[in-house]
Amino acid sequence: MAQHALRAALAPPQARVARHRPIRYNDGVDKGGFALRIETLYEFLLLTSNLNFTETAKSFFISQSVLSGHISSLEKELGALLFVRDRHSVRLTEAGRLFQKDAQRIVEDYERALEHLSQYADGVSSVIRIGFLEGSFGSFLPLVCRGYRKEHPDVDFHFRTMELANIQKALNENEIDVGLAIYQDGIQGAKFCYRRLYEDRYMLAVPVGHRLAKRASVCIADLRGERVVVPHFNRSKSMLEQMHVKLRNAGAEVRPAGFEDVGAMMATLVTAGVVAIALDHLRVFGNGNVEFVPLADENMEICAGAVWKRSKETGAITSFIDFLEEACEGFGKEEFLARSGPDALPSLQFPSSPSRAQPPGGHARP
Repeated sequence: MAQHALRAALAPPQARVARHRPIRYNDGVDKGGFALRIETLYEFLLLTSNLNFTETAKSFFISQSVLSGHISSLEKELGALLFVRDRHSVRLTEAGRLFQKDAQRIVEDYERALEHLSQYADGVSSVIRIGFLEGSFGSFLPLVCRGYRKEHPDVDFHFRTMELANIQKALNENEIDVGLAIYQDGIQGAKFCYRRLYEDRYMLAVPVGHRLAKRASVCIADLRGERVVVPHFNRSKSMLEQMHVKLRNAGAEVRPAGFEDVGAMMATLVTAGVVAIALDHLRVFGNGNVEFVPLADENMEICAGAVWKRSKETGAITSFIDFLEEACEGFGKEEFLARSGPDALPSLQFPSSPSRAQPPGGHARP
């Protein structure tokens, strides 16, 4: 395991062979040595975040002396000092920072294993992992997934809200099975499959009170002298490259977006009085402080829908995508973006069970 590799790396050469032994679990047979408990790793990880033995002990309903004993035993097992402690402070050592990453992975693997066992107990044979852009898909998504589960109770769903670049990365690295994202029609490669659900559009996000906020529409020429925040270049969205050039030619000051999230961008627009090229679905984050004004220039439209990796396509994935498309037949953009629950949606047209074969399998659990 990871802790053995760390211990071997930190130990002096003559001690490495002696120390490289299996971890002795508390099985009632071997009473000597250290019994690694997953709870100790949880305690260690919380302690690395707050560097406070008293608060960590309270969080786990144990005494400070018990916690100190657990950490000391862990350090002895690893053969490395994880914390430097004195009367006034607690500091994480370099070895502690190194082990922190491995401990986090061990805990995540443990929790994933528990989840797999829980799914097995519930009769779940496959999981569809969905990553979606926050704001671009609303209340309909969990309702459709619930409808699909009624028809296919052996399929479960995992959801992650993600930024666009992270969705593409997660698909490439097989961390998700389906991305609900945006893409430019007609220039995508054969590596991915796509299913269009609605059409989004680039707009001009303008702080309330800005000279352009009340305009029915604006064109690129209207942005002369403005500081304009624009999305980063992306080879899959050639319209953005053209927009960068057009804005500079029109005399606008172009600033590539460098925000952690949409909320940060909206706050910056209001605070700094700048404008941004942003997708229309992001208006939900404007909080009444930002107006979205249509851009009159051509080719501002972009597709929104499901994306999945062709080489990882399974029967469960294609079955779900078909179900999703049929269930939302007749939906417009506003219905896809609605966030007020089922009352704000047209009736979902769930396909009937007899007409649909059971999917042959989804994402195989490791």
